[in-house]
Order: sequence, then C-alpha cells, then structure tokens
Amino acid sequence: MIDTFKKLKSISLQFGLIVNENKTKYMKCTRKETRLNKLIVDKYIDQVRSFSYLGVIVNENNTLEEEIRERIAKRNKVFYANK
Repeated sequence: MIDTFKKLKSISLQFGLIVNENKTKYMKCTRKETRLNKLIVDKYIDQVRSFSYLGVIVNENNTLEEEIRERIAKRNKVFYANK
C-alpha cells in the first residue's frame, strides 16, 4: 500500500497535481473485522470505515444500511421543514 501511494504521488507530480496528505484517507474493504490503522508515507494517512463519494456513503463492508438511514433522515428533514 505504501509503495502504491508513493507511486501515485510521483505520477501525479508529473502532471502538476499535488496529493494533499492532510485530506487523504484510505479505506480497506474486507469481510473480516479490522482495526483502524494509520499508513505512514511522508505523513500519517488515516484509515476510515466509511466516507461519502459523490453523495453516496461507501463503507468497508460494502453494505447499504448506513446509506439508507442517511437518505431516510434527509428525506424526513425536508418533509418536516416544508410543513
């Protein structure tokens, strides 16, 4: 994983892109229970259990429960705000 990230940084620089390590996170998708770890490249890169990508919640277990709860909560908020 560290080698892959270093390669990403190197190739990105060739195109004038800079990877912001303070904003970069990674997620490990597996069916097994895992501990949260930090990846050390130049700085620490945090591991997350879920994140929002293009408005959809993606999680490490590839399940939809969290996304469904979030959509219901958003819909209820809009519904009750319009009453």
